[in-house]
Parts: sequence; structure tokens; C-alpha cells
Amino acid sequence: MIALHGFFAEAVALGEASLAEISGCETEIHVLEIRCSSLGEFGDQGLRLSEDLVAGVMGRLDGPMPGTLNLSVEPEDALVWTRIGGGGDPLEIFVSLGRALLGGVATAIGEVLEAESQFVGGTLVEEPELAVLVQTHAPSDTVVFSAQLRIEIRDEIVSAITHLLIEPKYLAQLLSGLSAAVH
Repeated sequence: MIALHGFFAEAVALGEASLAEISGCETEIHVLEIRCSSLGEFGDQGLRLSEDLVAGVMGRLDGPMPGTLNLSVEPEDALVWTRIGGGGDPLEIFVSLGRALLGGVATAIGEVLEAESQFVGGTLVEEPELAVLVQTHAPSDTVVFSAQLRIEIRDEIVSAITHLLIEPKYLAQLLSGLSAAVH
């Protein structure tokens, strides 16, 4: 879990620069907790932000380890985050902020696996968090890595959770890459 925590910390740090560029101010993201479960057990053991409606950005992870990436934010925090992102359509700003953060995760995965990886097709989702993950139609043995985040931007703090869903057959590849990166 230490390697996963370090990985997620580096991954969101890659997204910090993009977020700072969009918002026009320094942004810090802290990883507070990491949890791993299967999708089938996620309802009981998974790390969730809320059982109520969340605002999220979801898309595909393309590259050597295909999967799904999701960012979930409480609706109130999503509104705060979009106001920080500048003028314009709040939904477009929210999605662009989510894409920037998840793009950092995809880049970090590519660095660990030593192959290009990218976040593709990030779109807005507004449903309960478990429903968002289940709508991927992934098998119940899909591995879900979740990271609880605290995003500090200007004088605001936004809580979020990012989820990485991968097929079990890619788990050894990821863990091997993380192990090599730690050493």
C-alpha cells in the first residue's frame, strides 16, 4: 500500500500543474487514503465519497494497461471548484479540471509501465458513486484502486476521490512496475 500511496501522490502531482494553469493559481493535492477492492465488493469495502449523488468525470485509460478512471466530487465542492476555474460554462470547467487531474494519473501509469498511457473521453457523470462504477459493465472481479484526495486551491479545500478500475490480469504488471519504481 505504501507503493500505491506514493504512486497516487506522484500521479496527482502531475495533474497539479495543469490545474494551476487552468485556475491561474497554485494548487496542492494531498492523498489522504488509499484502498483497493474488487468491483463486486466495492459497495461494502470500497472507498466512497458519498452514497448520494456525486459529480464526476469518467473516461478510459488507454495504453498498456487499459481500464477506467473516475474522479468523484460532492456537488457543493464541484461548484466551488468550477468557480475557481474561472469564467465560462461551469460544467465545461468541471470536466476540464477533472480531465487535467485524471490525465496526470494516466501519465504516471505510463511512466511506471514505461509505455505511453493516456486518459481518453472524460465526460461528466452525475449519479451515486457506486452506480457510476457499475455502469462501466466491468466484471465483478475488476480491481478498483481508490484514492481520497484533498485539493487546496486558493483558500478553498475540495474533497475528492479518484478510482482506477483495471482487470485482474493487469494487476501483476502494475504491482511489478510500482515495485521497480520504488527501488
